[in-house]
Amino acid sequence: MTPNMNLLSRSMRNTLIAALLLFMPGVITFAQGTAATDKPRIGIFGDVSYDIFGASFSRLPDVPNCCPEFTGGSGIGFFGGIIYVAPIDPTWLLDLRMHYGMYSVDMTASQTLPTVLGDGTTTNAEIQHDLNGSFTQISVEPMIGYRLTPDLSLRAGIMAGYRVTATYEQSETLVHPTNATFETGRRTRNAVSGDIEGVNALALGLTIGASYDLPLNAARTMFLSPEVLFTLSPFDIVKDVSWKVQHIRAGLALTFVPPDVEDSLDEYQLYDVARRTPLPVKGAPGVAFVANITSTGITEEGRTSSTQGVKIEEFASTRVRPILPYVFFDNNSAALPARYRQIGQGQVDEYSLDNFYNLDAMVTYRQMLNIIGKRMTDNESATITLTGCTDDSEDKAAGDLSGQRAATVKSYLVDTWGISSSRISIESRGLPAAPSNVNEADGREENRRVEISSSDATILAPVMSNDTMRVFEPAGMRFMPTIDPRVPISSWTVFVSEDDRIIRTFHAGDPIPASVDWRMSEQSGVIPRGTRNLEYMLVVQDSTGNIVPSETKVIQVSEVTLEDKKRSGGVDKTIDRYSLILFAFDKAELSTENQTIVNSIKGRIDPNAQVKIVGYTDRSGADDYNQRLSEQRARSVANALGLSNASVTGLGERLPLYDNTTPEGRFYSRTVEVQVETPRR
Repeated sequence: MTPNMNLLSRSMRNTLIAALLLFMPGVITFAQGTAATDKPRIGIFGDVSYDIFGASFSRLPDVPNCCPEFTGGSGIGFFGGIIYVAPIDPTWLLDLRMHYGMYSVDMTASQTLPTVLGDGTTTNAEIQHDLNGSFTQISVEPMIGYRLTPDLSLRAGIMAGYRVTATYEQSETLVHPTNATFETGRRTRNAVSGDIEGVNALALGLTIGASYDLPLNAARTMFLSPEVLFTLSPFDIVKDVSWKVQHIRAGLALTFVPPDVEDSLDEYQLYDVARRTPLPVKGAPGVAFVANITSTGITEEGRTSSTQGVKIEEFASTRVRPILPYVFFDNNSAALPARYRQIGQGQVDEYSLDNFYNLDAMVTYRQMLNIIGKRMTDNESATITLTGCTDDSEDKAAGDLSGQRAATVKSYLVDTWGISSSRISIESRGLPAAPSNVNEADGREENRRVEISSSDATILAPVMSNDTMRVFEPAGMRFMPTIDPRVPISSWTVFVSEDDRIIRTFHAGDPIPASVDWRMSEQSGVIPRGTRNLEYMLVVQDSTGNIVPSETKVIQVSEVTLEDKKRSGGVDKTIDRYSLILFAFDKAELSTENQTIVNSIKGRIDPNAQVKIVGYTDRSGADDYNQRLSEQRARSVANALGLSNASVTGLGERLPLYDNTTPEGRFYSRTVEVQVETPRR
């Protein structure tokens, strides 16, 4: 290799590395605004390495060479392999790698010696000493990462490798004078190659660097991650030879989140297996315990009922449900949760607000973005403001997470519904103006949201439907599961079914609770008309995975339909129900939105109507405090309606209206329901 070729090679290498390093900041700038995933990822990576060798030796062991000293050189290499990235917490992560690497170096040294030519004259001879080293190794590289933002992280760890091969090529060339040769009669000497003797098989180094995650799909399950890493090795490559190597690496990692592998039965499989499993007999060999369950009815007030079975009666009804104008997000995430119903652009023209108004309140709420999209399409002058919020526990280095959340909601309305971007304003803040309790997990979950407000009241107006209401007597059922004897278990599940179809499940781990309550109106839409029996059973899984079912028991159901009452010719009544949500956390004062609903109710109450006003709370706080708070909310509504003869009660959290494990379920439970019963024939 000539000196000019060496110079060209080094220039190309330096240009390549500089381009890679300049590329990284642009990628980081381009990708800002995403949020980190909280699941482990696996994948592959590949890095181009710029390898810097420092040296101070004249020859390799057992290899003749007249070089006064090699001082170092550089080369281009490659490292690639498999990678596993797992979050430790929102700030720290684990990066584990196994890889194969190959790298090389060209080292050149020049020497000037006085030389006597054949004609007896003396001149200076220039000798060039070239040494090329090539190496391959397999390595493991565990690192710890620190997130500066949800997607930008620093890395630090160690590289521990085993050098598989280490070879060399060397030569000495007489550059000047051009008319002279070595004593061998050639212009080169000591041109040899082979394996390097005395190589340190263990390659150890300290690695630092940075990586940025670019999501490749909306679900954030696949990432392309540009990275820059530097590995410093303080140990010599060859024993008793001063020769070290450092690696500057730049490249890409492609990782994905593996699909969840369910190692246990889902509820349908568990139900099927339990129904086919023989009932265990207490005291029989191999039977550790038996499962039992009983039930009783409970009234709207949460008291036990003496009524046998369940009576369902139909009434003509008007139902008014306000829209909760909040979209809730997962911790440190700006991705729209899957529970919010999203449609495609091709479905927009056929979308009708009449299709779901008679469904459960939670189903209606999860269509909220489509309701807003439809209403804004019909009312082209209306505008909305999206205010993104975060809770105090979220990553403060994550950039404008609240703004990203608002942008996610805006993107859906613009991209799917075709709403003009100019009609949707975005604001961002930390905690909401009226935050929930930041000291509780439920409260922090509720504060991770986007709040929606509008210039036109019709955009967020309550959903009203005229339908048939099914009233249950008693209002709910209380299930009391037990095992005998009481021992540690893995999980328990209560199944309520109708004709082999699951209606409701309750599920948790150890211990089994004394009771679980079910407000049946929650599932009124999935309890078919004409149902005669509901069945329930307890299924317990022990620590070894064994399934222990209880006896299946029956709740008898009777039903009185509108047609039944029409045929009998008796006195009937209509039942109109109005729900008021938007009570702030721990507050009983009426909001502007609630006051609008109250004003609407006033004009719908006949003089001979009976009015029942019932206040509720969610599960947050102590039972007695919630009882008082629900009563205060009910009285606030009664005062606003100006009714002196209305029945006003507060039920607190005794029989929750909705599932309190979700933030929207808790908000919808912070309500007052106004029930207006009007006699008619």
